[in-house]
Amino acid sequence: MERLPRDVVLDILSRLPVTTLAQSKSVCRSWRSIIQGSVLVDKHLLCMSEPENDPCIIFQSPPPILDHYYFVDFAPYSERYKRLKSFWVSTMHGKLVASSNGLLCFCNSSAIHICNPLTGDSVELPKLAAESGVVAFGFSPTTKEYKVLDIIYQRKRLRSDSHLAPFQPKVRIFTLGDSQWRSLGMIPYQFIERQSQVAVSGRLHWIYQDLVKDRVISFDLTAEQFQAVPLADRMTLDRQFFELVALRGHFCVAASNASCGLDLWVMNEYNVKESWIKEFIIGGYLPKELRSTNGRIPFLKPDFSAVCSFKGGKILLKLWRKDLVLYDPVHEKFEDPMFEGAL
Repeated sequence: MERLPRDVVLDILSRLPVTTLAQSKSVCRSWRSIIQGSVLVDKHLLCMSEPENDPCIIFQSPPPILDHYYFVDFAPYSERYKRLKSFWVSTMHGKLVASSNGLLCFCNSSAIHICNPLTGDSVELPKLAAESGVVAFGFSPTTKEYKVLDIIYQRKRLRSDSHLAPFQPKVRIFTLGDSQWRSLGMIPYQFIERQSQVAVSGRLHWIYQDLVKDRVISFDLTAEQFQAVPLADRMTLDRQFFELVALRGHFCVAASNASCGLDLWVMNEYNVKESWIKEFIIGGYLPKELRSTNGRIPFLKPDFSAVCSFKGGKILLKLWRKDLVLYDPVHEKFEDPMFEGAL
């Protein structure tokens, strides 16, 4: 390949599976230089985000083995069994709080780390003056920058007495490659601290509470501004369970329904209220062969969530005890994902 033009080499490498690309760094120095370069990284992200490609997913083992992770690339495999690549990340980095394009963000009481699990590389962010709060991590496709957001909840005294005002969230932001954090001031939102830091269209999303009901707020990673996300009039977040998810590049809301399953609402055109549709209604019972116990047992709502969807239309769901199952919305049936290796 040394005789091929550089742009041709870049095009070939950008189409390789992530694991193959990581292994290819050992072929020669020139390949290593290309693979570690920002041009190929951008080109590979663009290629992998095309509609005909299925996603790559990283799973964390359930407690108590929190440093064990599994990686599976759905894109290159047409066979029934999907191969799992296992790896470890030191628990010294703390709790996994977010991820973006395969990079993992860990937080403990004293530091925040960004790790690349496939290469083993990691970077520690500059120390914060105070303990971190709600930490989010995302990528701006416009500026090609990764940013970490830290939202701290603190109370302020009203007067000289002991009375305290409501929580006043303070926002700090750090751009990877910079030397220090920046302050974005105060915000009037109180986020519900769940795994709902969904990244779509270069924006992070949370559910937040106001005096009337729960709503959705976004943070634009390029403009560095917060903005409310319009919801459909028929949609309500006042359910026992709900969460935000991203399915094939679309912003979605999943809410529990009367059958103990999920209603999946999809925003087909981002930030357009009229584009919301209830695209999937998933029932709340598994077939006997996929249950870990006997009997007709419904999903446990807090642990039943959508992970991702595939080009064939199937949806990967996470159930209780971290079990995974595929749902076929066309035939309304569940299937075993058939991984090679145990989660």
